[in-house]
Amino acid sequence: MKSMRKVSFETLGCRFNQFETAEMAYELSQAGFTAADEGERADVVVINTCTVTGKSDARCRAAIRKARADNPGAKVVVAGCLSEMYPEKVAAEEGVNLVLGNVSKFELSSALKKLEGWKNGPLVITGGEQSGVLPVRPVTNLAGRTNAYIKIQTGCGEVCSFCVVRISRGASVCAEPGAIVNQVRAMAGAGVREVVLTGINLGQYLFDGLSLPGLIRKILNKTDVERIRLSSVNPQHVSDELVGLIAGSARICRHLHIPAQSGSAKVLTLMRRPYSPEFYEGLVNNLARNIPGIGIGADVMVGFPGETETEFTETFDLLNRSPLMMLHVFTYSPRKGTDAFEMSGRPVKDELKRRAGLLKALSAEKRAQAGEKMAGQTLYVLVENTRTARGQLKGFTDNYFPTVFDGPDSLMNTIAPVKILSASATGLSGEFIG
Repeated sequence: MKSMRKVSFETLGCRFNQFETAEMAYELSQAGFTAADEGERADVVVINTCTVTGKSDARCRAAIRKARADNPGAKVVVAGCLSEMYPEKVAAEEGVNLVLGNVSKFELSSALKKLEGWKNGPLVITGGEQSGVLPVRPVTNLAGRTNAYIKIQTGCGEVCSFCVVRISRGASVCAEPGAIVNQVRAMAGAGVREVVLTGINLGQYLFDGLSLPGLIRKILNKTDVERIRLSSVNPQHVSDELVGLIAGSARICRHLHIPAQSGSAKVLTLMRRPYSPEFYEGLVNNLARNIPGIGIGADVMVGFPGETETEFTETFDLLNRSPLMMLHVFTYSPRKGTDAFEMSGRPVKDELKRRAGLLKALSAEKRAQAGEKMAGQTLYVLVENTRTARGQLKGFTDNYFPTVFDGPDSLMNTIAPVKILSASATGLSGEFIG
């Protein structure tokens, strides 16, 4: 392995995957590997994959081809969800040397050692059980970072009929609270202003009776990190306790991404989502009443088997009258191994495109309306360490709106008060009032 010292990574899919790529990079750095510079040929190329949709699979295959073309002679490692679900297909891709699943990818350096002298085609290491406690791995390269992710949970215990995540990731596993607190302290000590708590199903966090709200309270009490942001939380896990915590602490960002998937009772039942349209609508309205200015986003799927124009209209109408500020719209993709794969009644392609287009237009309209309401308000922006192409400072408000304004470099990596002057399709524009 001495000849394999320069490594590059390609990450596909969600931000959770991006964090796990950072964990793999740390593990290799401990074994003596260094990152290949931009344009430099790597000795090892690691592709951390996604398989949530058919398009995700296609992007992964394209990444494999590109890695092979850009790095002749390199060892190509394909890791993550696609490798876990379809190891034989991945191994059959030309140029692939090593296939690692979602557990084995965190032992990348030892897998590369096994690859030395291997003469039997691609080496495939998948399966395996996640230990009962999720390890909190150190995160490096925090210098210059304004925010950082911390993985507190992985896996999923839900039984949604369309989703392969519970198959590719396994059962829910959580990190020990003390280890999480220590990691947050280390991040804050390195200059990180905001930590983002993330997981595959974040609301399922539970460790020795301590749930997500209890963990947040512990972080608030035992660290001085300035901001805590939550990644996606399913509707059934947004408890009154969690709402009260967000409403009662300026250190918790007024921002939640709460997947809806559909606004039709029939479709939600077919999806096996454990809530009704009425529950979802009541939840987001309650959040808007109790936490003024909260930024709420949602995932919404079009084209699930059995979704007729009636069910789509029910979804559109619910989302239209809701206080949501943005929608992540995607079309249903049949995934082998899920119950929905066998269902009939999928809308035709042109109809899928039409429905998705209507929801994307609704999302843009809602985002614009929300931005206009913020004009004249003073919001607090976590200022990034780089400027825009026009030389302005940039960052995100606590309710997750991108914001630009003029100011000195001394404001970088601070949380600055900014009076919002105007809104556009790309975000907010304001002036520093400190």
